Amino acid sequence: MYPSLAILLLTALSTTTHLANAHGIMAFPIIRMLPQDQQNGYTYAKGATNVNLPPHPNFDKLCNYLPPGPVFTQTLTGGPLVVDWTISAFHRGGCTVSISRDQQKSWEIIGSNATCGIPATPGMKGTGQIPVTLPQGNYSAVLRWSYVADNGGQPENEAFSSCADIVVNDSGSNKHVFYDVLPTSAGASDSALPKTPWQYFDSSCKPGAFQCSSKSVFINQCISLAASGTYNGGSGWYQYACPFNTTCQGTGPTAYCK
Repeated sequence: MYPSLAILLLTALSTTTHLANAHGIMAFPIIRMLPQDQQNGYTYAKGATNVNLPPHPNFDKLCNYLPPGPVFTQTLTGGPLVVDWTISAFHRGGCTVSISRDQQKSWEIIGSNATCGIPATPGMKGTGQIPVTLPQGNYSAVLRWSYVADNGGQPENEAFSSCADIVVNDSGSNKHVFYDVLPTSAGASDSALPKTPWQYFDSSCKPGAFQCSSKSVFINQCISLAASGTYNGGSGWYQYACPFNTTCQGTGPTAYCK
């Protein structure tokens, strides 16, 4: 092969790879999670829902094919809320936040950022926030963050989504501390998660069990998901922040946030 042709082919492959690697998730509220995906650097959660899909459950595509629960359901309140997000590979495009109060049959857009996919520092992971207003009342809902990249299409632009199950009532609170839980890559250590204790990496945990981490603001929950679609099922620990101004207390499988 001629050197110039080889260079052109390598350049084309590099460009194609670059276009296929936009990644992003909602960092708050706490999102639905595929068991063991957090330990794998959120490889599934931050992947595009419409391009190069890995094995996935057979649920709503708009929520990354993940069903409701069993993750802790956050109690929020009607009024202003800040939705946090992290994108590890920017490819232009915009983000929206939607809410469904009828079990994902319909969605209402309550916030957006048309330029969330344009990084402040090119080539670097970035974070951001979208201010929204939750409707007043007492209800259960699903909050959805979505990011549609503008990366040329293959055959369509990559689309990313994260969903959180929430309860809204007068006793809830929208206060929270932002934690950047998304590492730059699966093996990177630049995440806020302590990933402790050692049992955090044990995939044979008992669903519904809890344990505290080495940082008291984080709690681990053993989540499980049955096989469906092309997903074979599994369980694993899911680490997330306790509600604002509370810490993880207790020992063993009955740990809790208070």
